Amino acid sequence: MVSTILAQKYKVVKTPENINTPLGIAELIITKVKKETEVLVVEMGEYSRGDIRDICAIVKPQIGIITGINEAHLERMGSLDNTVATIFELAQDMDKDGLLVLNGDNEHIHTNYKKYISHQQIVLCSSKKGTDLKSSLLGRYAKGVLQAGEAVAHSLGLSAEQIKVGTSLIKPLPHRLQPIEGTRGVLVIDDSYNGNPSGVSEAIYVLGTYSNRRKVYITPGLVETGEKTAEIHRKIGKGLSKVANLVVLIANSVTPYIQEGLIANGFNTENIRWYKSAEAAHADMANIIQPNDVVLFQNDWTDNYI
Repeated sequence: MVSTILAQKYKVVKTPENINTPLGIAELIITKVKKETEVLVVEMGEYSRGDIRDICAIVKPQIGIITGINEAHLERMGSLDNTVATIFELAQDMDKDGLLVLNGDNEHIHTNYKKYISHQQIVLCSSKKGTDLKSSLLGRYAKGVLQAGEAVAHSLGLSAEQIKVGTSLIKPLPHRLQPIEGTRGVLVIDDSYNGNPSGVSEAIYVLGTYSNRRKVYITPGLVETGEKTAEIHRKIGKGLSKVANLVVLIANSVTPYIQEGLIANGFNTENIRWYKSAEAAHADMANIIQPNDVVLFQNDWTDNYI
């Protein structure tokens, strides 16, 4: 999204979808970065301590953006403390006098960033702050995303008009709160790549904004949430109970906790449907969806999880 704005002034190369490891980023630099490239935008992924530091050693960032810290990959990271320390390797290994843009709405970022920064210029973005910039992004987080893009663009000398045009061109990423108009007036919101608790909370909020329409939520739950699995999924069920008319669950080790959260909050069990697999649910879609429904697909569950 930042790259869309910066492209109004610069020749930009960015990491494509799912390329966020040292090997993938190194290959991108070798094959795509040319003499005429002016800005490189890199997504950094983390599964263990040192992952962000390794990427920083390759790209030597002058500007850093930390969008969120939550229980995603908790099973691999071991603890939220490890996740916090790993993600803030960016602050420790980027340009000490550079720009660091932070999601000020995220509790784990807001309470920890001062431990890790040095002399960077800090910009705290928040969905609670207003912005005149417009985009087609869904969700409350959009304001914070646009503020982050604006902060980076300002630091790199883009004009107000260039920033305005750039943000207007931002579209939802594929499979991340991506609205798709279907047949019979059905609106599909594809959020199948957004597999973390913060993303789920935002997706449930977005679903609830569609009044006077039947709302369907289809999910296999989240993976790698470790010791927080039951708590996280019961919370998902509780949130869904307030907005969804029908919840479709894919049978596995975590979705029973979503059902527990739904029932505990008074949701009618007749409006919970179970399927043995995502394929079975998709095959029965004609019996799930009604005209004018809003249908949200949340997360994907690959075969290596049970």
